[in-house]
Amino acid sequence: MKNNKGFTLIELLAVIVVLAVVIALASTNVLPLMNTAREQAFRTEATLAIKNAKEAYLNYSLGSIKINNDTNSCVKENKVCFTIDELIKVGASSLKEGTYKGKVIINTTNNNEESYSLYLKKADEYWFINEPYSDYSKNGEINKGTWNEDAEVCSCD
Repeated sequence: MKNNKGFTLIELLAVIVVLAVVIALASTNVLPLMNTAREQAFRTEATLAIKNAKEAYLNYSLGSIKINNDTNSCVKENKVCFTIDELIKVGASSLKEGTYKGKVIINTTNNNEESYSLYLKKADEYWFINEPYSDYSKNGEINKGTWNEDAEVCSCD
């Protein structure tokens, strides 16, 4: 009596077809969730950058940190601009150095009301361009257009 051990070609093909179906179903359901999670994480980081800039501006106003106009950030009358690198450098941000580029612009009025604009880029994934701040974790348009290198440099002119 012959003892044939192993799988037949039909059995192997059936297993491959089942695996292909499982992979197709998983990729169509998981990939969109991964993109949504990545975008939500970026929105949270953008909101964090604004909060860090608020804190740095408060510390600057109290004299706790110094911003010289010859560095990457600048201060002039009703306008303050912090580059993301500068926020990290003065210890006002926990964002990972080298991962982000951009700046936060704070405009103040005579009534001490502040408005914020954020230019933030993470690798080549997402960036905001001059979107007024409300709460980026819930709204705000993510612009995937061409990144302008000027968005990394502060100018208080």
